[in-house]
Amino acid sequence: MKPENLKSLLDRQPQGHALLQEFYASPEIFERDIERIHLRRWLCVGHESRVPEPGDWFRFDIAEESVLIVRGKDGALRALLNVCRHRGSRICHEEEGNARALVCPYHAWTYDLNGELRGARHTDADFDLSRYSLKQIHLRVLEGLVFVCFADDPPKLDEVERALLGSLTHYGWKNARIAHRERYPVKGNWKLVTENYQECYHCTPSHPEFSRHHATSKPDEEVEELRTEARKRAQAMGIEILEVETWPQGLSPGQEGIDCSYDATYPGSLTGSEDGAPLAPLMGNFTDYDGGFSYVELGPASFYLAYPDHGLVYLFVPRGPQETDMEVLWLVEGDAREGVDYQKDSLIWMWHVTSIADKRIIEDNQQGVNSRYYEPGPYTEMEVLSRKFSEWYLREIAPGSKG
Repeated sequence: MKPENLKSLLDRQPQGHALLQEFYASPEIFERDIERIHLRRWLCVGHESRVPEPGDWFRFDIAEESVLIVRGKDGALRALLNVCRHRGSRICHEEEGNARALVCPYHAWTYDLNGELRGARHTDADFDLSRYSLKQIHLRVLEGLVFVCFADDPPKLDEVERALLGSLTHYGWKNARIAHRERYPVKGNWKLVTENYQECYHCTPSHPEFSRHHATSKPDEEVEELRTEARKRAQAMGIEILEVETWPQGLSPGQEGIDCSYDATYPGSLTGSEDGAPLAPLMGNFTDYDGGFSYVELGPASFYLAYPDHGLVYLFVPRGPQETDMEVLWLVEGDAREGVDYQKDSLIWMWHVTSIADKRIIEDNQQGVNSRYYEPGPYTEMEVLSRKFSEWYLREIAPGSKG
């Protein structure tokens, strides 16, 4: 999109309102989103328990880009671009696997698990293998969560690391494992998915299962005492509550953004289950249920929910202008045994039904936005974070923004 056309669109955007149709539907805007936001920020791609052994790998795709998260023979994790250095073929087509080497299926160029080219058939004797290693991007592991960044100079993670140390560390996520992983393809723009997650204004009409047990569905003034007491208990445990006015940007220039909040479950509801009853062994530092749960937002596209006995990782992965994958990981204590310490169907019930409902309401939202009669309406008091996200987004894609 030409800068003058984008500026005109930004000038037409009504303040304090949902975004104009073009921001949710235009292929040109989508390309700018990928270039100026997703390829410049830290993206969570999963939990390191998915690749515990040397040779384990999984694939992460975003828009047209594909990355392999590979556990090397040295035990280190690397993020290798899934692009052969010969003629550019994708090397791995499966979602995950284990291999002693990465072999391109097109012409059988063969790479070590660290990305170095080790074999190129029928090349000259003086062919320099060292010039054609797979390209790597930045990778960090924090509290068991795996992050990658495509940018040459990624945002700093100092504030993120401190915040996760003060929040998810208490839940033992570093030593957790994935009990279940599911992908929910949504026919909607990634911003509609993110905005939906940032507000619980929709929870009472759309998520009765969630609203039965979680105070999040109520305005502050209706559950203030319950919420205050839960936060006091969390702070007594040392759990970080860092509600950042600048999210999704960092507190300081050049830092990745993070926000840590805490909310209450209703009396008698101990965790996010169908009936509020415990689901799995307590995690981390917990010796009992504390009547609440932590929310963590990290950057624009990954969100975490931590109960004392299990955790949720939500990844919102753009595929196209009106296609987004919601990938959900359920985490449990690392030595918890399925069928003995927890039942998978019970564990995933709450956030499976919630995700199915989210898929439906986001797709309905996208269909309405696509109407020639759509006009953005104002955000309400229960949609403050959605409004903050939209305002940040508009600044990030503006002409002249450093991103």
